[in-house]
Amino acid sequence: MYTERLRQVRAKSELEIPKDVQVEVIGPVVKVTGPLGTLSKDFSKMRVNIEKEGDKILVQTDIKGRRGKAMVGTVIKKISNAIRGVKVPYVVKMKLAFSHFPPTVRVQGNTLSIENFMGERTPRKVTIPPDVNVEIQGQDITLTGPDIDSVTQLAGSVETVTRTKERDQRKYLDGIYAQSKGYEDEPER
Repeated sequence: MYTERLRQVRAKSELEIPKDVQVEVIGPVVKVTGPLGTLSKDFSKMRVNIEKEGDKILVQTDIKGRRGKAMVGTVIKKISNAIRGVKVPYVVKMKLAFSHFPPTVRVQGNTLSIENFMGERTPRKVTIPPDVNVEIQGQDITLTGPDIDSVTQLAGSVETVTRTKERDQRKYLDGIYAQSKGYEDEPER
């Protein structure tokens, strides 16, 4: 945890806070509140000093060179993503592909269950983070949430758990794959 004063500021950057979002800085923890809810980011493992000055957030570090600039840039981007996420949700659209056995995907509580994948009897399961919404319509799966990290982590976990192993990848294309990613207000890529 980096709570002491910086010896010498080597890299710094600032971020402007929009009017419809409240940001609270409590030591290394940044709490962002907006129309879609509240996100909290903990930067205690990074050697940065975060301060709120009026309608701006100032991030500084005493690490010199490219490493210091990269660390400050990472913290600024994480806070920026949290600010944007509490205003507009992040969406990942996934597609279910199969050629041999039709799998069944369903949500059971906080678990995403993939049954009959490659003809297996045991279902493959992924835990859904609390702030992510999962919608299933036929072969399309939509993951939505304010936190870009938890939405993309769930998408990656779903892709990983449905990876086919020890089979010819040209013939067995079965799996669940990310089709598009982005915020709801921007065009699909």
